[in-house]
Formats: sequence, C-alpha cells, structure tokens
Amino acid sequence: MKVVLVGTGSVRPSTLQSLEKGKPTEVDIMNGYISAKGRELGVPTPVNDSLTAIIKEIESGARPLSSKNLRDVKEK
Repeated sequence: MKVVLVGTGSVRPSTLQSLEKGKPTEVDIMNGYISAKGRELGVPTPVNDSLTAIIKEIESGARPLSSKNLRDVKEK
C-alpha cells in the first residue's frame, strides 16, 4: 500500500506536539484504547497496536522522533 501525505499547513497533532516537547502523549487513551477493545472483542487492530508501540518507544527515548517511523507501522 502506498501512503500519500497531504500538507496540513501549520496544524500539528497533539501527539506530535507532546513528543516534540518531550512530554507524555495521550496514546494510551486513544490508540491504546482501540487496541484493548479489539483484543476484548477478538478484532485485530495492527495499525493501532504498532502506532502505540512506536509512540511509547519514542516517549522512552528508545526510538528517535522521525518521519521514518511511519515505515514501521504494520497494517497486517
């Protein structure tokens, strides 16, 4: 699958703003919740699972904040 990103001007998602400031994100409340509900209902949520893991790695310093992280998001 090819991903195309369209410019959003000066709009910056809150998760990105938090990561840039070195502050905790709301990833558990948003993507983590979707992953948990998926597990509860037996519905795979690979994108939310990998996004949550990647963001947690950035928060902990184990992964740099980079657009290259998008390559590691798993769809299946």
